[in-house]
Amino acid sequence: MSNPSKVYTLVTGASNGIGKALAENCAARGFNVLLVALPEPKLDEVTAALKQQYPNQSFDALGTNMMDKDSPQQIYDWCKSNNYDVDILVNNAGLGNSGPFLSRDSSFYFGQMQLNMVALVMLTHLFLPEMKSHSKAYVLNVGSMASFFDIPYKGIYSASKRFVYSFSRSLRKELEDTSISVTVLCPAAVLTNPDVIQRDKEMGRASKMTQQTPEEVAEYALNRTFRGRPVAIPGFMPKAYKALGRIIPYKTQMRMLANAFIKQSR
Repeated sequence: MSNPSKVYTLVTGASNGIGKALAENCAARGFNVLLVALPEPKLDEVTAALKQQYPNQSFDALGTNMMDKDSPQQIYDWCKSNNYDVDILVNNAGLGNSGPFLSRDSSFYFGQMQLNMVALVMLTHLFLPEMKSHSKAYVLNVGSMASFFDIPYKGIYSASKRFVYSFSRSLRKELEDTSISVTVLCPAAVLTNPDVIQRDKEMGRASKMTQQTPEEVAEYALNRTFRGRPVAIPGFMPKAYKALGRIIPYKTQMRMLANAFIKQSR
């Protein structure tokens, strides 16, 4: 059993990419961290490495498939049964893809929407009541630069990330008179795994100008979160792209995005 007075940061999708970097960054800041991800050896490896590096802090891991409807409740119940008190919730778990809409089975999109939107909302809803008891608490939701654009060949992903952005901004306003601050992270290209790196190469120079490491993104995101900022867009070029999105006519924008992302789906 953990000490009931111990507070934890909970990070979903914590075994790879941005989630792993966020968990490691939180550990480096002296926090106790709960790592949630698919039940794979990688999750145990990351958790064991943190325990070894920070022996005076507390770490635990839960393997669960957050595409399952019952997973958010399972995560919450696990925390309750172990007296893990969460004051920082990092909703990072998500699934991307590229390709024509009909190139994937409907069950793929159901799982993607369940993970990217439903699980994030359910977890937030479960943990918020107790987070309000802390003098300061934080929710960090991971969106994307795709939150700001309609993207052909990435339609469900971009729509789900727009949902994350809208939900985060709305919830932040609702909670402005409480101790809870909500931040949404909107990174561009992040070199997280071989698939992403390959897709990134196919995007060419435009993507190279925006790409960052998970560690860079995590550091920037957490700095913004703890300063109570509403949005974190790491890097100069992504901010420039967002600004251009307000200037370039919509039809032109759609043509450019379609040309860029169809490359990834061939």
